[in-house]
Amino acid sequence: MQKDTFRIIKLVHLAVSVSLLVCIAIFIVVIQSGHAKGEDTSLERILQTVAVVLSVGILLIGFNRFKRAMMAARNSPGSGEERMRQYMTACITWWAMIEIPGFFAAICYFLTQNFAFIVLAGTHLLILLIFMPRKENIIVLLNLSTDEVAKLEGKN
Repeated sequence: MQKDTFRIIKLVHLAVSVSLLVCIAIFIVVIQSGHAKGEDTSLERILQTVAVVLSVGILLIGFNRFKRAMMAARNSPGSGEERMRQYMTACITWWAMIEIPGFFAAICYFLTQNFAFIVLAGTHLLILLIFMPRKENIIVLLNLSTDEVAKLEGKN
């Protein structure tokens, strides 16, 4: 029995998104309930600078890599399954590059209790949600035929 590749990529995206959401929620609950140590404001300025530079830098680099990988997958002479594999690799790499600065921002919130870090982490979560895979978009983007779509859905 073949697996529905479209469903798998949606589940991977969901897992990545939920992991960042849970991390943010746990840190908020721990800080707001008073179970964490006092805030460390001595690192706040440095962490703010690092978090912003990390976020902007990784997002720019990641998006450019993602676009190149997407075009390579689209223009690949391989089968639909091979193009989908390339697409999944590009997406997972891109999602990780969105998620990592989000985790860093959440950790900075935990250390400093500065709510600006939660806003930054939340922004990364929103960006992640914007790049949710949609079956129709994937079909158009990868220029998949009806037979290739059926194969990827596990119907053949």
